[in-house]
Amino acid sequence: MTQGSAARGGKGTKPFFGWWLVAAGFLIMATCYTIMVSGMSLFQPHIVADLGITVGTYNTANSLSTLVSIVGALVVGHVVDRVPGRILGGLSVAITAAALVGFACAGAAWQLFVLFAIDGLVVVAGTRLLISIVVTNWFSAKQGFAVALALSGSGFGGAILGPVVNGLIGAYGWRTAFLVLAAVCFIISFPITVAVFHSRPSDIGLEPYGSGASGAPGAKKGAAGDAVVDVEVGWKRVRSHPSFWMLVAGFVVMGVLNGAAIPNSITNLTSVTVEGQTVVTGGHTAEFASMFYSYNMIVVLISKIVTGSLYDRVGVRWGIIIGSLACLIGSAGMCFPATTVGPIVAATFFGFGTCMGTVAPPLVAVRLYGTKDMGKITGWITSLEMLGYALGTIMSGMVFDAFLSFIPMWAASIAGAVIMLALLLAAAPSAHRLVASLR
Repeated sequence: MTQGSAARGGKGTKPFFGWWLVAAGFLIMATCYTIMVSGMSLFQPHIVADLGITVGTYNTANSLSTLVSIVGALVVGHVVDRVPGRILGGLSVAITAAALVGFACAGAAWQLFVLFAIDGLVVVAGTRLLISIVVTNWFSAKQGFAVALALSGSGFGGAILGPVVNGLIGAYGWRTAFLVLAAVCFIISFPITVAVFHSRPSDIGLEPYGSGASGAPGAKKGAAGDAVVDVEVGWKRVRSHPSFWMLVAGFVVMGVLNGAAIPNSITNLTSVTVEGQTVVTGGHTAEFASMFYSYNMIVVLISKIVTGSLYDRVGVRWGIIIGSLACLIGSAGMCFPATTVGPIVAATFFGFGTCMGTVAPPLVAVRLYGTKDMGKITGWITSLEMLGYALGTIMSGMVFDAFLSFIPMWAASIAGAVIMLALLLAAAPSAHRLVASLR
């Protein structure tokens, strides 16, 4: 039996080719995305101390990555149907490796701003968003699971990254650590990406996995309870409907929560030297912080897969509720960095909640508005979520510089989780009404 029949739900002699794209996405997320997004928190205290800058300056530079990624996400969302995924993915990996070499050579704050801008323009949009769109194109059945499995590479890479980077920095310094990571990114991710990352199955004569199968989305109302989008909605209708902007607002808040937590997670647990003054935040050792980071990434690895399956099984509404509550509890745990229980609670619950920011956008977009113009719709959601991430990064740096503590930011994050829940819960039924009116 051919791969085409396997794609339609049959049992072929060869595994469905789309799983190779999932593997490629997993490796890109495990290397490029993890290092350039969550992994930068491991370097924050070392770069701040070595370059003689403040946490606020570093976080502002880091936030530029997110601001520029807004443009990058819009570009990827519009060109993913025109430019082959192998080209977009290959360029993203190569530029990531080059940017990491640049970080190794950085000697002034302005250079950080330039490098973080490159990071945002290419890495965030060219990895997470590109992977989400392409994998969604390849799967009808098991769509949530496939997207989540590909994106879960960030958790796998992060679990390994923590102790490795901590060891490299301790033995050879943070500049050498960046060079090693640049080589790792290119060697592991570039070959498989340029070989298999086709934008859609029709590019090589295949059909999406599960297309026409009884269990695939689009057959009937599934066990998850999400109404099937059996009409073409499209970007022109979506962009003028209030449900979309409520959805966007909810994910902007999700971005703020992520932007506050991810870049500052290590500094929140340990201490940092700001303009010659040592500020003790959590008071834990660097070894404890690296173990915490690894544990958090293991949670992210598991949670991304669980989150994707969750959306397949219980639908959008319950996925939103569970993810938002996890963010709330995780933010509360971050208010107690000097304890042992606080970091564990934060890593466990926020590690799950933060997956809403990566796994949920393409899945929610497809479930609420269908497949037409999905790249544009997801691109806009992701780009504006990144705006929230930038705001969270800047705000957290300003709060720390003002109070020499992150706790006021975590208190604000608790309130933010409640607002996010309300917005996303209001968006889903409004979108269903739009589809019903068109039907």
